[in-house]
Amino acid sequence: MKSLLEFLVMTSIVMSLTGVHVSHAMELNGVLATENNMGIKDWEFFNFRNANWFQLKISAAPHENVSVKANLELRNTNFTRVQTIDELWDRGTLEPISWRINEAYMDIFGFLLDNDWVVLDLRVGKQVLAWGEGDGFNPSNKFDPINLENPMDFENPLGNVSLKAVLSFGDDLMSLEGVVIPRFLPGLIPVDLFLGDDPLDNPLMPSLGEEQIRANLPPGMEGLQVSMVQPAYDVMYTRTPDATASNIMGGLRLIWSLWGFDWSVSWAHARENIPYPYKFIASTTIEAPGQEHCSGDVSCLVMNLDSLDLIYPEVDTIGFNFRGSLGDVGLWGELAVNFPEKVDLHIQASDPLGNEQPEMVLPGLDGEPYTKWVLGGEYTFSGGYYMNLQWIHGFFTEMSGHKVHDYLFVVFRKSLLSERLLMELSLGGELDHNLGNDAIGAMGDARLTYKPYDGAEIAIGYLMSRGEDGTTLDSFEQLDQVYLRFRSDF
Repeated sequence: MKSLLEFLVMTSIVMSLTGVHVSHAMELNGVLATENNMGIKDWEFFNFRNANWFQLKISAAPHENVSVKANLELRNTNFTRVQTIDELWDRGTLEPISWRINEAYMDIFGFLLDNDWVVLDLRVGKQVLAWGEGDGFNPSNKFDPINLENPMDFENPLGNVSLKAVLSFGDDLMSLEGVVIPRFLPGLIPVDLFLGDDPLDNPLMPSLGEEQIRANLPPGMEGLQVSMVQPAYDVMYTRTPDATASNIMGGLRLIWSLWGFDWSVSWAHARENIPYPYKFIASTTIEAPGQEHCSGDVSCLVMNLDSLDLIYPEVDTIGFNFRGSLGDVGLWGELAVNFPEKVDLHIQASDPLGNEQPEMVLPGLDGEPYTKWVLGGEYTFSGGYYMNLQWIHGFFTEMSGHKVHDYLFVVFRKSLLSERLLMELSLGGELDHNLGNDAIGAMGDARLTYKPYDGAEIAIGYLMSRGEDGTTLDSFEQLDQVYLRFRSDF
């Protein structure tokens, strides 16, 4: 029933907008694509994944000062969710299908103010705000939720309901942009990728070392080893902020052009769009050496996590951005100064002897200001060889200064056969040099794209990632794959 109602709503929107076509300018275009991925583990194929989608992009202008745009998508992802035999009759379970409204917004140009000195434009609805200048990595953009439905596509954020007002001065000399976002929308992340086989050992979790917990144990247990049992996903709960006035997000951005570059300075009051641990509730037992969760020669205090609450910490961010060119070299950069919320980690553990125990409070996010940045450039050499280079200081999973890693990504492209054939190689490296840890990671993506005709392309590629313990790219090892993609833009 829900899918039918969504279909009727989508159809109604399309028909309504199509009605504008009779008397006003309107454009329709879209994308049809199918993507096939074969995972590789120990040089053997271990799974197959498929996604198919039809995307319709609509724009219309009912008045010279009014524009409406929508991006609608019908997607079929072939991850069968059948668990019981009585579900075999339900095609929606066998082949999950979903409608999405990626964007749907209205522009009103020259609202109340429209003269040679100042112009006010409004945009309201579900939209991607696109703050920042980096290619796929925008530390100053705290508003557009990250979308990792395809975990290697960082350039396709989710749209969110918001109001944007742009006050332009003079002949595009300078503009002041203000945004208000009434509700928080979490990022879409592949949980099994970032939590992996052990949810306690991944980039999203704080370090829970044995010494740290042992120091908070009650008297008489100091000599025990500490063993934490990996929690199941179904006991991990995200606490999404309520849609109240106190949780409204917003920001300002000043934009101007100078010396052939576009510059901006911004302020954002928002939240991290991936969750962070806040409270563990654990039951404990004592095991003798040699038992299931106790290795070594000393008895163990085994902590079984019954529940884990995760929250979305608040953060204020001041951003400085630029993009332009020096000669034939394109340059861009972002600097984000973050002022995060302080978050302690609370552990409520039962006493194996039945005694009441106080709550442990361990350090989580320290609340100290820290910076992230992106610095990049691009250049096309003689012969049509293109190179894109980006230095990234701080990944989106890193929410405090002592967790920030450095990354270097480089992309090489070369077109052949009158631009029908595109060869592309993407390489990345990671360095974690925090707290005396010098761990490195690397990834590579080799792709060959062929366009036999206008509006059709076929891409085949291989992706792999490797990293030492503690690196973000270590988590991406589960993404090793070969892929085949077909796409038509019309």
